[in-house]
Amino acid sequence: MTWDIEATQKWVTLIAAVLAAAASMLNLWWKLREKADKIKVACDLISPQISPGEFLNVVSLCDHSVQLADYGYVMRTGTLLSIPQLDADDPDDESRVLYGSTLLETRNASFEIGLSLRERPVGVYARTTSQTWPTVAFRYDTSYFMRLWLRTVLFCKVACDKTVY
Repeated sequence: MTWDIEATQKWVTLIAAVLAAAASMLNLWWKLREKADKIKVACDLISPQISPGEFLNVVSLCDHSVQLADYGYVMRTGTLLSIPQLDADDPDDESRVLYGSTLLETRNASFEIGLSLRERPVGVYARTTSQTWPTVAFRYDTSYFMRLWLRTVLFCKVACDKTVY
């Protein structure tokens, strides 16, 4: 087999075209991912907790403004206890402690809310207006088996039951 300059040139052109296509797909994925809403949800307050109750905090991780559509607690049975729904059912409840706004306008903007519950939740969740799936975080003392089970239950609820969201 002899070395042919035209065959080598064709192979180099093909490899360059494949690499350019891969790079453009990676760039497209990166740009689409950049525009997605990213939030971090955690139990308790960012600053030290002074008042009694169960707290959750949400921090924006994106550069554009983000509006929270739903947030609340994950109970041991897998149910989502929505705080906006509680507010709609009982608007005069003064036991809620609130810091910040549900409109997170800048990166690292935070929203914190807490209230007293009879049953201690095992986690918290939040969802923005453009997200389909809630972002979930669990307490440090929730076992890994319970976390896996609850994530499976929440996945089935959101994927199969369109009345949840």
